[in-house]
Amino acid sequence: MKKISTFLFALFLCQTGISQDRIFIKNNKQITVKIVEQTDKTVKYKMLDYEDSPVFSIRNRLISKIEYQNGIIDMMGNQNPRKIKPLGINTGIEIGLDDGMYTATLDYFLTPQIDLEINYGSDFYRDFPYFSTGTRVHINSDLSTKRLIPFAGLLWGSIYQNSFLQIPIGLNYTTKLGFNASLSLNSMINLKTNWDGYYVRPQTVFGEIRIGWRFKCL
Repeated sequence: MKKISTFLFALFLCQTGISQDRIFIKNNKQITVKIVEQTDKTVKYKMLDYEDSPVFSIRNRLISKIEYQNGIIDMMGNQNPRKIKPLGINTGIEIGLDDGMYTATLDYFLTPQIDLEINYGSDFYRDFPYFSTGTRVHINSDLSTKRLIPFAGLLWGSIYQNSFLQIPIGLNYTTKLGFNASLSLNSMINLKTNWDGYYVRPQTVFGEIRIGWRFKCL
């Protein structure tokens, strides 16, 4: 009888262990639970410490990974370098047929696909200020681990007291450590063709290279 009881107890422990899921939180904590539902924004679970546990929920952005009872590990998209470190600071050079500019950029990935950016700089020779802001769309998925991906964007800006639209197309390279670089070909559509009596081309094309670093955000 004692052997049978021991066997049943061991079987119970085995079954309990199999039914456990583990949630790893970004503050270096982990909880052992039974996950009952998972959506694009939250994970719902029950605690295993007591019977009739209520259903709790935690936002996906607070989770670093989930280990399910069947051994599958869900990294929750945290292997994507553009999700791990969404904030970027870059310096760059724009070179066209007639002129060139030094630039500084602050950007933030709202999602691994879409980032918002602000650019400020000046040209090589006349020290005229340059400003632009807008968005770039990067061709990758939430779970992508690719470092090199293509992008296209649309920005509005001003230089020489003249407004313009800028359409960049290029490649972005980002590592998990945070190094960031991009190379693009840009079409600038000037909204004015006359500035203080000087003729301004309606459209110009220039190349741009950026190098910088990405950072985590709370």
